[in-house]
Amino acid sequence: MSIKSKQLLWFFAFFLVFELNIYLSNDMIMPAMLGIVGEFQAKEKFVPLSLSLYLLGGSSLQIFLGPLADTIGKRKLVLTGNTLFLLATLAVPFSTSIEQFLVARFIQGMGCCFIFVGYAMIHELFDDMAAVKLSSILSSTTILAPLAGPILGSAIISRLDWRYVFFLSGLLALLSLLGLFKTMPRAAPAVMRPDLAVMRPDLAAIVRSYVAIFSNGRFMFGMFTAGLATVPLTAWIGFSPIFVLQEMGASYATYIALQCVILSGFVLSSIAIQRLRQDFPLVSLLRLGGLIAAAGMLGAGAGRHHVDVFAACMFVYSIGFGLFNGALIRSAITASKESMTLTTAAMSLLYCIYLSAWLQLYNVLCQRFGYALETYALLNIPVIVVITACLLLFTRGMAGRRESGVRLARH
Repeated sequence: MSIKSKQLLWFFAFFLVFELNIYLSNDMIMPAMLGIVGEFQAKEKFVPLSLSLYLLGGSSLQIFLGPLADTIGKRKLVLTGNTLFLLATLAVPFSTSIEQFLVARFIQGMGCCFIFVGYAMIHELFDDMAAVKLSSILSSTTILAPLAGPILGSAIISRLDWRYVFFLSGLLALLSLLGLFKTMPRAAPAVMRPDLAVMRPDLAAIVRSYVAIFSNGRFMFGMFTAGLATVPLTAWIGFSPIFVLQEMGASYATYIALQCVILSGFVLSSIAIQRLRQDFPLVSLLRLGGLIAAAGMLGAGAGRHHVDVFAACMFVYSIGFGLFNGALIRSAITASKESMTLTTAAMSLLYCIYLSAWLQLYNVLCQRFGYALETYALLNIPVIVVITACLLLFTRGMAGRRESGVRLARH
């Protein structure tokens, strides 16, 4: 069917609300997590565990949803995912124990599984430059949510019960569901990507495609690097209530200020990417971003005893991360010639698994050496060394390639 650009614009807007709400729901509740575990008479380890289970829920369905998206359609899956997230979000406030709370959070996190379907449509409908720019806007929601979430969450819990956080998230989920129902394309226009035919429900073909995707060394290495690079900021989001509110004894205002300083670098880098020229090479973006991120993270480790220095250096890291993250993901997923839907499903699966695993490792080590800012900063140093080495290896030889994803635009 013919799809007008105005309809695509509204679809993108409501999909953006859907994705933003998925992350916002998690970040709004973080300031209240110490109070929640106290209400349920649980230990502080459940604060980051809640985030890990949320992410694990977000990795539980992709392997199955990929084939379904190519057989029954992306529209049905996105609407189903939005509905699941809505119902789970409204169920969380009725938890009566920490176990029930965590189970509900896991199911709520399953809504994340459906995000890749919208990403697949964007990569199918747009060329390299448009796809990177739109993906950068979508990716910025992962940082915008930690900026806005603590402010909204703190405002809510200062006057109301923490359960109202999920009631607000439920309203946003209902808005995105109604908007997507009205504006989401029923099918991608075939004229735009004639090489991507809808897959038949052939189990053997699906298995072969997944084997090819997971056997693609460049894809796997790129996703490992992307997942690892996201860990420091995600760990900060999960652990900062303990670091700032409990260990430092700081106020909600200080907690919010640190979130804004550290995470706003990603937003600035996203704005900068929108202004890049059409032929700006991805290899340059990867290397520049990697160097900036490395300098910032090493500086944060060195200045770990001074919270203002630490925050400023983490701001630099988030700038570098924002510069290379979208380009890294684009280069990784276009390395595979399989269905974009299956490839982005594999991407989302690996991303969530890597994040959950590394967060739990951080959690174990922080339990062993203390939930302190200094422990977190020292853990990040070997991580950034590995990230930098991976980026250098990944970009080796990219400048001379003519494959899709090497440059932001293709003629």
